[in-house]
Amino acid sequence: MELESIVRTSSAETSFINNKLITKLVKEEQREKKAGLWKKKVVVAISSITLAMEGVNLSLAGPFFPEKGSEKGLSQTQIGFVIGSFDLANLFFSFIVASILNPSNIKFLYCTGVLWSATGVACFAISSEGPNGAPFFWSALASRVVNGIAASLLYGTTMPLAVQVFPEKASLITTIIQISMGLGTVIGPPMGSALLPLGGFKTPFLVTSSCEFVLFLLAVIFMPVRSSSHKAKVKASDYMKFFFKYSTMSVVIPSSTLFFTSGLRDSAYALYFEKELGLPQETIGYIFIALSISYLLSGPAVGWLVGRGFGAYIIAVAFVIAPISTFMLYMPSFLPALETLAWALAVLSLNGITMATLFNPSYLILEKVAVNQGYMDSQQRKTIAASCFNVIAASGRTIGSYFFGGFLNDNIGFYNTCLIYACMLVVTGIWNLLFLFSNGLMGRIYYLPADGGSGDVVLSLTNSATHSF
Repeated sequence: MELESIVRTSSAETSFINNKLITKLVKEEQREKKAGLWKKKVVVAISSITLAMEGVNLSLAGPFFPEKGSEKGLSQTQIGFVIGSFDLANLFFSFIVASILNPSNIKFLYCTGVLWSATGVACFAISSEGPNGAPFFWSALASRVVNGIAASLLYGTTMPLAVQVFPEKASLITTIIQISMGLGTVIGPPMGSALLPLGGFKTPFLVTSSCEFVLFLLAVIFMPVRSSSHKAKVKASDYMKFFFKYSTMSVVIPSSTLFFTSGLRDSAYALYFEKELGLPQETIGYIFIALSISYLLSGPAVGWLVGRGFGAYIIAVAFVIAPISTFMLYMPSFLPALETLAWALAVLSLNGITMATLFNPSYLILEKVAVNQGYMDSQQRKTIAASCFNVIAASGRTIGSYFFGGFLNDNIGFYNTCLIYACMLVVTGIWNLLFLFSNGLMGRIYYLPADGGSGDVVLSLTNSATHSF
């Protein structure tokens, strides 16, 4: 009996110890999952803030540099060159980034981009303290070129880095990143107006530069290092072949014309508001709050609609709103009574809606085009789509700054420039819509999990009549 009692006791103690050990292991596993989830959220937050700050850097020059450039002896064409050099460098180096990017160097390229961006913005701010004329022009130009190179690194690496930590939520992460990118461009001007009185032209740029140096340190610590075992790298020849196909160009060229608005706005709107509406420089940035509000209100709605397959339809809406808002800028030339602050605010509000309807859907359609051309691997597809979208934004802003905001604005005036641009938007909008209809892309486009539950993402085109919410 004693032996039986001892065995029973020993068995109970063993069972208790095992249960306690299992409970401990379960709690440790839960803690690890929470810690892992927290780190993933930090990665997405860093990625989003990085692109938002890049948008701030991009948009700060538009409202404030034209007057500073005029003070320091630059022509409108030179001002357009300085502002547009960011996008020109971004455009050129985006092809290089697409050809060298692979899983083993993606974190290095990302961190390099953040560091270069912070440095370039600081140098741009400091250049305003130098001598007038040619020295100022070349120093400001060089600083913006460094910023543009940094942008090509960040735009090409941020999306793949963020999506890899939540592959099962690729649609949501893509929406967050794209909204962050646009959000930065619309909050830059009002933020600049708030900081300008504190120390002059250089203050907003030094503040954003400081923030990016902090982001660089956080990125070094938290951003994941991807294994080099993934062999699906995009070759330069494959990327160029993809880029110059008619189906790709039918998305790239029309969408690029929508981005002309950003370049024209950055290089010409501020001087127009100052000259025609009599607004002082320190308050011009606040006018762009209208753009910020309309973007903030419409951006989440667009993301929600894109997640439900309406990306192609939203692009069609963008090609309706954009020429209307641009023609509205021309109308005061024959109806002077319209040249009011309220009219300018209405135009900027429509600009914000156009931006919201462009970012997310364009990226989604580019992924669909990549799938149609046989790029089924997630890493390849996202690298190609991100690089092509970068080309769309950079080329559009470059042409908008150099040609429309600079050359045309200098030679035929602001009103006629807007008229020509509005007509161009009508033509490219018709081209884009014809392409979408003729290729059966005016259906519903979705992100769907890949077979096998790998967490990869593919796109599915489904007729709206056969899909239910």
